[in-house]
Amino acid sequence: MAASGRSSQKASSTFEVVSKSVEETQRLGEQLGACLAAGDVVGLTGELGSGKTTFIQGLAKGLGIEPGLVRSPTFILMREYPGRVPLIHVDGYRLDDAASVSWLDVDWVFSPKKVTVIEWADRCQDALPEAYLELRFQHVSTNQRRLRASGHGPRSNELVSMLSHTIHDSRSTNPEPHESPRH
Repeated sequence: MAASGRSSQKASSTFEVVSKSVEETQRLGEQLGACLAAGDVVGLTGELGSGKTTFIQGLAKGLGIEPGLVRSPTFILMREYPGRVPLIHVDGYRLDDAASVSWLDVDWVFSPKKVTVIEWADRCQDALPEAYLELRFQHVSTNQRRLRASGHGPRSNELVSMLSHTIHDSRSTNPEPHESPRH
């Protein structure tokens, strides 16, 4: 999924799920991470504390990266982690718009040899490639988060479908316990 500026293309495939715990949010991330391939771009949005970094820790695990290494790169903007496919983790919280990310090497950030995940992707929407997977996080309650996946482009639509099937299958065989820690 090469970078080519903001897309006017509408999301054509969506999936929604409610996570009931930190562990479930990490499991969802891990399931997506196992499906990701070099060149995939994932943009995460949602308010503070909605589970974005927790999800990325699980996603890293799915890529063969130790989840405990993953921290939000808020003050340095970006981190890279080696794994089955290298992971570029960008935190757009301090970015205002595409102009504020212009100093980043966009060809490197959106490398076809790496997976790129951007927290606060809505703050740098114009810098996103046309094809990417959009994940929106929303507080439902103290322990619950709603996650909505939207595909932008054929590969991202495929990821939405894969994630939907994987989650459905795992929930059928591993129901979540009732009590859960906060995100």
